[in-house]
Amino acid sequence: KKRLFMTLFGIAGCTSILLAGFTIKDTVMELMPLQYEKTMQFDIMIVADDNEQLLEYLDDTDVRAYINPMISNVKVIGADGREESVTMIVVPNDISLRGYMHLEDKHGNKVNLQDGMILSTINVSEVLKYEAGDTVTVQNMDLENAEVEISDIVMNYLGNYIYMTENTYEEYYDEFEANGALVMLNKNVKDHEAYAKDLSLKDGILSSISTVGFQSNFDSVFRIINLVVTIVITLAAALAFVVLFTLSTTNISERERELATIKVLGFFDREVHAYVNKETIILTTLGMILGMPLGKGFGIWLMSILKMPAIYFADHLFPISYLYAAVITIIFAFIVNSITDKSLDKINPVEALKSIE
Repeated sequence: KKRLFMTLFGIAGCTSILLAGFTIKDTVMELMPLQYEKTMQFDIMIVADDNEQLLEYLDDTDVRAYINPMISNVKVIGADGREESVTMIVVPNDISLRGYMHLEDKHGNKVNLQDGMILSTINVSEVLKYEAGDTVTVQNMDLENAEVEISDIVMNYLGNYIYMTENTYEEYYDEFEANGALVMLNKNVKDHEAYAKDLSLKDGILSSISTVGFQSNFDSVFRIINLVVTIVITLAAALAFVVLFTLSTTNISERERELATIKVLGFFDREVHAYVNKETIILTTLGMILGMPLGKGFGIWLMSILKMPAIYFADHLFPISYLYAAVITIIFAFIVNSITDKSLDKINPVEALKSIE
């Protein structure tokens, strides 16, 4: 029984580690689509020091549509004094973010920005430990502090943002001054990054970044995370092989007399193989079933260790990843069985039955 439980829990552990690796991999893979296809739907974000000149540049046949908000860096200071730098987007009166930004809460409900509302993205709220309804301090570029109540927490995966309307901004600070643009380009513009780079070279433009450019800013982070994921999956696969091989060889050595007796009774080699391998396959299957629920939880825990101030990891696991983890474990089980079959063939019934119990 001890051997059976060791085998069962060993395989369950290997499967859970494999699935944890796939959880990290799938979560990281989903960051880009969630941020730059679902949440940020504009093509280019521009910040300028001359808004009139900016509007002239946007009077271009390549520009399909745009909105002209105020975009600035601010500090959000939590109740415990900790602070984080975030991007504040102030939307002009009677202008909607629809089509440019998709805002939804943690439960997937759409959030519409209205006067009197101040929205915070989820990652900065978790870092500074505040929720909707809590009051935080927001310090603008002129070092003016305002105590504001967070109306709702919205999803965002790369970077941190605060959203409010022009009227709300003027309740707390000086007069609203537009200085940026969220731009939608026409379909004939194929290279958004080149278009943004050309804009950034124009007079009065402080920054011009396409969503492709935003993605490249996080490439180095993703390379590191993917390296960690590759190492975890490789080590988990190696561990699965070692556990299966060790337990299988131990199983054979402990049951040598039993297997010798079966051979003496006239069982063919393939029947002896099936007798031992069937047990391994059953234990492998049960171990996988036990390990899969644990794997996702373990992966989520590992993601919490990788947590970064500018990145929110929304736990994700593709259904196909369950299949990959199962297939890898089963393949190793069959490889181990093929190796141990040779050990079974080498058992000498006469010598084994002569040995002392």
